[in-house]
Amino acid sequence: MEIHETTPEQGTGSQPSPVYDGSWETKGRSLPAAAVLGLLGIGVLYFNAQTILALLGILIAASASPGAEISGNFSERLVALIRLYAEPIRIALLVSQYLFMLYPTWWLVKKWHTRQVREYIRLRGCSAGEILLAVIATLAVIPFSEYLTSQLIRQLEIPEVLFKINAELFTAYSFPEFLWLVVVVAVTPGICEEIFFRGYAQRTFERTLKGKSVWIVGIVFGLYHMQPLGLLSLTLLGILFGYFYYRSQSLLPAMAAHFSNNFLVLWILYRSPQIRGVDLDYISPMPFSWALVTLPVALAALYLFHKLTARNNALTT
Repeated sequence: MEIHETTPEQGTGSQPSPVYDGSWETKGRSLPAAAVLGLLGIGVLYFNAQTILALLGILIAASASPGAEISGNFSERLVALIRLYAEPIRIALLVSQYLFMLYPTWWLVKKWHTRQVREYIRLRGCSAGEILLAVIATLAVIPFSEYLTSQLIRQLEIPEVLFKINAELFTAYSFPEFLWLVVVVAVTPGICEEIFFRGYAQRTFERTLKGKSVWIVGIVFGLYHMQPLGLLSLTLLGILFGYFYYRSQSLLPAMAAHFSNNFLVLWILYRSPQIRGVDLDYISPMPFSWALVTLPVALAALYLFHKLTARNNALTT
C-alpha cells in the first residue's frame, strides 16, 4: 500500500493547525515518547478498569441468580457461563471505553498538547466520497483477511470450542439484543478506539514519523485487542483505518470503516446467513474464490480513495 507523504501539520482545505500550548509541547519533549506513554498508560488503565468492572458485574449477576444450573461437559459449561454473564461483560466494555479510553485520551491531548482537542485529533468533516470508499474497501477486504486467518487456524488445528467462546459474547438472539450489541461493539469502538488509536497515538507519531505512523499504530491496534485468533485480520484493519485517517486528514472515514466492519460481524453472528451455499458463521472457512473476487474491489476502492485524497491534499500545498 502506497502512503503518500504529506506535511503532517496540514489539514484538509483551510483547516488551521492547533496552537500547541500543552505542558509536553512547551517543554519540547519527544512526541514519539508521548505517543508510547499514552498507549501504555491509557491501555493499562483501560484493561484493568474493564476487568474490575466485569468482575463486579459478574458477582452482582451471580448473587442475583444463585440457583442457576449449568450442565454438560467442560467446554459446554464454559460456553454457557459466557452466555449467562454476557450482559455484565458487555456493560463493562461499554462503560470502560468511554470512561477509561475516550475521556483519558481527550484529557491527555488537552493537558500535554493543546486545548484545541478536536483540531488535534482531526475530528473534522470530509467528503462523502471518502467515507463511502473507506467503507467499501474495508468490507471488500474482509473475505481476503478471513481466508488468510482461516488457513492459519486450520494449520494450527485450533479447537472449535475456542471459536464458540469468542463468538458467544457477541451473538444476539433477538433483534433488541442485536441493536444493543451494535451500540456496544460497533458504535462505541468506532468512536472511542478511533479517537485513541488514530486521533491521539497515530496523530502524535505522525508529527515526526509521517507515514510510518500508519504501520506502527496498525500493528499496535492488532496486538491491543489480545485476540490471537484474529491478530492477522485485526492488524490489517488497523493499518487500513490508519491509512484512511492519514490520507483524509479526518477521523470520519476511519470511524465509518470501523463501525461497518464490526456491524457486519455482528450481523453475521446474529443471522448466520448462507450465501451461494456458504455458511457465514464463525467456524466455516472463507472460500478462496470469494477472496479472489472481493480483493480487486478493495484495491480499486483504495486506489480511488488515494486519488480523491490526493486532490484534497493538493489544496493545502
